[in-house]
This record gives sequence, structure tokens and C-alpha cells, in this order.
Amino acid sequence: MGKYVTIEFGKIWLKEYDEFTRAVELISKKIRLLANFDEEDDVNSSKISILIAALGNNYITADSIGPKALSKVLITRHLKQQMPGLYDNFGLIEMSGIAPGVLGQTGMETADIILSVTEKIKPSLVIIIDALASRKISRLATTIQLSNTGIAPGSGVGNHRRAINSELLGANVVSIGVPTVVDAATLSYDVLQEAYKHAGVEPDDRMSHDILKSALEEYGGNFFVTPKESDIIINEVSKVIGYAINRSFYSDISFEEMSRIVN
Repeated sequence: MGKYVTIEFGKIWLKEYDEFTRAVELISKKIRLLANFDEEDDVNSSKISILIAALGNNYITADSIGPKALSKVLITRHLKQQMPGLYDNFGLIEMSGIAPGVLGQTGMETADIILSVTEKIKPSLVIIIDALASRKISRLATTIQLSNTGIAPGSGVGNHRRAINSELLGANVVSIGVPTVVDAATLSYDVLQEAYKHAGVEPDDRMSHDILKSALEEYGGNFFVTPKESDIIINEVSKVIGYAINRSFYSDISFEEMSRIVN
């Protein structure tokens, strides 16, 4: 149980700059809502500490949205640690980030790595970013999903790992996910439904998602598909997420200033 928000922004990588900024503003408002930072005084408090946990494999394009989004976030913890008090005058909150990789790279559960860091730095909020698997082609890289219930890494592709949530970490959690892949059964089912519409015939109810999934198992198991422009898409959508996190807690910093700092 918890709060869930799905925002549809379409093919943001093909849209104009003003549509990009509107998407960033909307997502930032939802992040504040889920983080319970509704009051301006709370957002600018020097007592707030935020950890960005960027999940995923940076060497696989469709799974790299977390690490790429983290590279667009204004990380400040080291500044506030080195010169305590000085940066409070600029309204900077303590922001840190970690990209823990995946189990196959580190040999450690992602949840265990994030838990260890959380126990050390004791953030008041953990923001988790991850790629998702979609059950509809139309949502592929055109939506962003936010919740305050945490996330279970790998569950969308049948690779269930330990859930990362507020019960585990002992801190408020906001999860941000973007669907970047669909399984082949979903792709086949959606294409068949569109084909029926174009042909003007009644859909065959026997061609269910489960039937298509079973048929694909003959060819060595399930497959996951991502758009051919995946590198462009991931770069643009990750920028939206990173800028939205910045905008949530640094409302006085313009998009132009943000771009100069993170680049």
C-alpha cells in the first residue's frame, strides 16, 4: 500500500525545449509530494539529507537510466562536509549519490549495498532510480512512474532481488522508474491487437499474452526488446529525471545554471 503516480510525457526526446521543462517541473512536484516536502521551509532546511540510489547496469543501454540520471544530479554532500555552515547560506541541502551496479558485477545484493550506505550516512530521504519492464508498448520510454513504496530490482524481467523500501532502510523512500524494455510476448500481443484493428476483424481471444509467452519458450525462453534509438532515448529521459530531482530541492537554480554545473 502507498502512493503511486504515473506521468505520461510522450516521446520527450522528439519534443521542444518548453515541453522538456514542463515535464521536469511536473515530475519535481510529484517527487516533493511523495517525499512529504510540501512546505518551502522544509525543502530548504539544512537538516535534510538525501541519498540518490541509481540502480542498473551502466554497460547495458536500456538498463543505464539510473546511473545516467545520477550524473545530472547536483551532488553536494562533500561540499557541506568540508565546509560546514558555508553552503547553508546558498540554500544547498546535503545530496549524495551511489550507483551500486548489479549483482553480476559486484557479487553483492544491491539492497545490501544501499543499506550499508544508508546506515553510515543516515539520510532522511532515499530516491531510487531504475529502469522498468512495461506490459504495453505505448508506455515504452513515454511514461515515468513514481511511488513511496520502494522497488524490487529485476522483478520486471523475472530476476527477483531483495526489495528496497523504507522498512529495510529506515528512511523515507521515493522510487522513480521508466519502462525501457518490453518482453517479446507483450510486443507480439500488442502488435496482434493493432493488426486486428487495421484489418477490421474481431480479435482472436485465444491469442492471449500467456499463450504467446508459452509459444516463445520453444525458442529458448523469453526475450526483451528495446527501441533502436535506445541510446538517444535513455540520455534524454535520464536528463529529465536528474533535472527534476534538482528542481525538487533547488527551485532557485535555473535550467541554464543546472546545465552548466552538471556538464
